[in-house]
Amino acid sequence: MRLRFKPFDGRAQNFIDVTDEETGKVVGYIQSFGVGTYCSGGINVSLFDEKYEGHFNRYEEVVGFVLGVQAVLNHMTRLPEVKEQAAA
Repeated sequence: MRLRFKPFDGRAQNFIDVTDEETGKVVGYIQSFGVGTYCSGGINVSLFDEKYEGHFNRYEEVVGFVLGVQAVLNHMTRLPEVKEQAAA
């Protein structure tokens, strides 16, 4: 699984799809309400039918959250392979 989204300016209002590059499916969205000195709306992230959600104030936090979800899901899907190798 490789989650990707187009870079965006968190200071403006945006709605961006998050896509799994391996399947080509949209798995969630990022919605920015504007952040910065005069905007305090924040950035909402929702992935996999709202199973993983977060509210952030910086673009870098959004990137970290999406990459973190990707890492956890990749680890969980490969976990049986690791157990089988350890038993051998």
